[in-house]
Amino acid sequence: MAWIEAVNIKTDLGWWRIEAVGGELTRIDLGTSPYTQAESASLLMNTAARQLRAYFEGSSKKFSLPLAWGGISGFRRDVLEVVAGIPFGGLLTYGEIAKLIGKPGAGQAVGAAVGTNPWLIVVPCHRVVGADRKLHGFSAVGGLETKTWLLQHEKHEIIGGKVCLKES
Repeated sequence: MAWIEAVNIKTDLGWWRIEAVGGELTRIDLGTSPYTQAESASLLMNTAARQLRAYFEGSSKKFSLPLAWGGISGFRRDVLEVVAGIPFGGLLTYGEIAKLIGKPGAGQAVGAAVGTNPWLIVVPCHRVVGADRKLHGFSAVGGLETKTWLLQHEKHEIIGGKVCLKES
């Protein structure tokens, strides 16, 4: 069994846990308090923590990290790969993702797949909204409040319960 590396970092949204096995990130998630494991000092963990902090500080809009895609396959992988390509400030609907992967009409299944995303922020599932541009769910701690915060951090406004790109 491979050794799990982990690091915890504090941001404006709370404590984040970054985990890796074999040089690939297996999980990035949000908690409500620091986890009870010593912090790692590996290059990968330091790089991941630095990139996550830079995102929250507003000095970076992209991530360049090795993700452990090997354990994700089929429809779920297809969905998460599309989500991984949504740029900072961009949005896609569940239905748009379904069409992009050749499964029109599978919007609900896309939502279920998005809800299993193991790499919050890095695979930006907060950038996926309903066809009506409403926020329909977010599986991370804080739910829609967290999703709203992230979208506002990326210069979106929530107006009448819907998200739209703020004019520059």
